[in-house]
Amino acid sequence: MSVAHLHFSEHLTAQMIPEWKKKYISYEALNSILRENTQDRLYNHHSHRKQVRTLREEFFKRCDTELMKVNQFYSEKFKEANRRLASFGIIALDGSEQGLGGDGNITVHSMSYRFPHRTKTELNKLKMAVGELYLSLVFLHSFQELNYKGFYKITKKYDANFVCEHGLQWRTERLDTSFLNTERTSCEQMMLRLETFMLQLEGGNKQKAMRRLELPLRRMEQTAGQWITFRIGVTCGLVIALLSLIAFKVWDESHLERVKSLLQLYRGSFLLIEFLVLLGLSMCCWKRSGINHILIFELDPRHHLSHQHLFEVAGFLAVCWCASVLACLYPTLLPVPQQLHPLFFHGLLLVLLLNPTSTCHARSRHWILTLMWKVLTAPFQPVSFAECWLADQLNSLSPFILSLWDTVCFYTTLISLKDLQAPSFLHKETPNWERQSNVVTCLIQCFPPWLRFTQCLRCFWDSGHTIHLLNAGKYSTVFLMVTFAGLYNLARERAALAVEVGVYLYLWAVATCMSVLVTVGWDLRMDWGMLQGNGLLREELVYTREVYYYTAMLADVLLRISWAINILLAQMKDSAAAATASAILAPLEVLRRSMWNLFRLENEHLKNCEQCRAVRDFDFPLAPANLPKQIFQNKRLDQDELDNSKHNTSASLHKPTCLPFRYLRSRAEETYLPTENPEQEECP
Repeated sequence: MSVAHLHFSEHLTAQMIPEWKKKYISYEALNSILRENTQDRLYNHHSHRKQVRTLREEFFKRCDTELMKVNQFYSEKFKEANRRLASFGIIALDGSEQGLGGDGNITVHSMSYRFPHRTKTELNKLKMAVGELYLSLVFLHSFQELNYKGFYKITKKYDANFVCEHGLQWRTERLDTSFLNTERTSCEQMMLRLETFMLQLEGGNKQKAMRRLELPLRRMEQTAGQWITFRIGVTCGLVIALLSLIAFKVWDESHLERVKSLLQLYRGSFLLIEFLVLLGLSMCCWKRSGINHILIFELDPRHHLSHQHLFEVAGFLAVCWCASVLACLYPTLLPVPQQLHPLFFHGLLLVLLLNPTSTCHARSRHWILTLMWKVLTAPFQPVSFAECWLADQLNSLSPFILSLWDTVCFYTTLISLKDLQAPSFLHKETPNWERQSNVVTCLIQCFPPWLRFTQCLRCFWDSGHTIHLLNAGKYSTVFLMVTFAGLYNLARERAALAVEVGVYLYLWAVATCMSVLVTVGWDLRMDWGMLQGNGLLREELVYTREVYYYTAMLADVLLRISWAINILLAQMKDSAAAATASAILAPLEVLRRSMWNLFRLENEHLKNCEQCRAVRDFDFPLAPANLPKQIFQNKRLDQDELDNSKHNTSASLHKPTCLPFRYLRSRAEETYLPTENPEQEECP
């Protein structure tokens, strides 16, 4: 059933901004008061008149409380929007200078702004800030309309139930004189000013300005395209077929000894594909549960990847992975030397990531590369949630980084590129190289925790909160665990005394127990927000069933232990059993991280709801004054707008600019204020 045919309380729940949910009218609570007292009146018809006065006092007292809550929030957001308008150099709504033309429409030349000479990057940030403020005004307008309609309907229902005009009187005295009603058109006026401002920033190009201010679809209205669904289905079928061929070939173990070293190079890329698939599933769960991961990661709400896109990328990589593995298992099918197939596959991954063209999700690739650079330079710049999240993912993907190192070692040390067609292409490792490899393995295992360690120190430097030092101490326990695991393996490989080997093993066990206890406790209490009340769970839960939380808590404990054991096994390169166990435990750690992501973002979403944060924050202070004509002309004559400038300049300087943006405002009403059931009476 569509939203248009839902009851108003369900319609309100479906249309409200999730981060502002607590600030809306409690329509269901008011409706329950009327429903309960109406039932009492039916069963106690003779005594209901004595309860009318008590009911009226209770009902309208609750209406006053709700109206005060809604009014206060609406007033705060309205004043905040006005302050941000002033920071952009746009005249606030004081009526002194509105920039209206003779026909009542704002024109490009009737409003002028000034800001100092800025770089292209700063101008892009300014445009993003204007777009976010415009989106927040759309949300605020939706908030005002829904709450006003809720008060109107519930008081009209009161009058219909009790055949009186007390509801009409309350609307006239309270609702119609409230800030919620007196400033009904102010949001549209501010949106009009932002449209004009964006038009100037885009040099009079209306299409670019409209794209900048385009309203994103609500999460419940986002649907996958037919072609992307078709492509996902095709790749899934191909992957199943190719995996069947691989399993059929691997079943005969006698032919695997020669290519075993080659197949081990694919373990890390398998973890990457698994991570992308699980991330797509997590995004699907966030969407269904109303968790705004787009805001949490501070993505562009108008242009971002969906979970279908991630499935498509993961499916393409999985097909390439399977094809490359089959090429190793069936070397006679292609004229390419067998040893080069892993190199070609990893080269493909690098080319797809660093592709300089605008294809293959260029925006998202640029975002992930920028984020990675910020992670690597964490001590030298402020840290956001997305950077901390990515560094945490790298902690679970450390076997993937180790696999990349093994690939480099394989092609630089273990084989001779001159004898690729030789029957035996492997060279024996030297003891010196084995020792160096063990040291590098320890350093790689310490690298992701080191990134998070430096991020925590930077957060403490910026905020001064000691909680970040405790978090840094948590990651320092991993250093101890990796160090003692490395010392134990070195002592074991050089056949040291049994006492020495035993001491290092006990030290590793103690460090592992300490690290597991600290990390599990931090996961449950700080990252997931559990264990803070009387019970194990928090009071407010997003996911529907409590069994999900208890299962995840138990699985987190068990998989944390397996992660700690895998750190030791990954360093035992001389043991085939350890290598097999490590290959099994590494995907389990990626699975644990995916489960951790579900509840970590739930906790962050609840924090955004508590702070009523529904859009990205952009601090871009600008002093209001007149925009120099030179900046406007230079911007309009940019190379990408040169073709449009000849046709649009005269029209943009003499015609009202609000006309092309009427589509945006009508789209806002359609998107965030859908039509209700025609049988329901509309408020004036």
